Amino acid sequence: MKIVKAWEEKGVEIPAPYRRTIKVLFAPDKEGVEELLFSHAILPPNGCTDYHRHDRPELIYVVSGKGVCVHDGQETPVQEDVALWVLAGEQHQMINTGDVPLKLATVFVPAYKASDNYNRCLDAAEAGAVKR
Repeated sequence: MKIVKAWEEKGVEIPAPYRRTIKVLFAPDKEGVEELLFSHAILPPNGCTDYHRHDRPELIYVVSGKGVCVHDGQETPVQEDVALWVLAGEQHQMINTGDVPLKLATVFVPAYKASDNYNRCLDAAEAGAVKR
């Protein structure tokens, strides 16, 4: 059995304009879990992800907070205990509309490497900062 205490993980700080903290807890290059990538994302008030898509499905579970999921041009309110299944190729974005952090648990199957997941988010933030 592998046990990770999320509160002890430093994670990676993604800068503005897509400010958030991502903590990959399990992945092929994190704890040697080959089957999936499991991460914890924390979006501060007014924080958001970039509008993006993946080549594989993503499961997103809202642990706490509230916000909006923008997906293929639609907006869906989300809150604690809502689960979203994002299809491969579906564009999506998570936006924190609340006054407290929006905490998400995400799963990718098949797995991405943790380093690839972090780098995609960092690259998107850098590109977004240049566009502004």
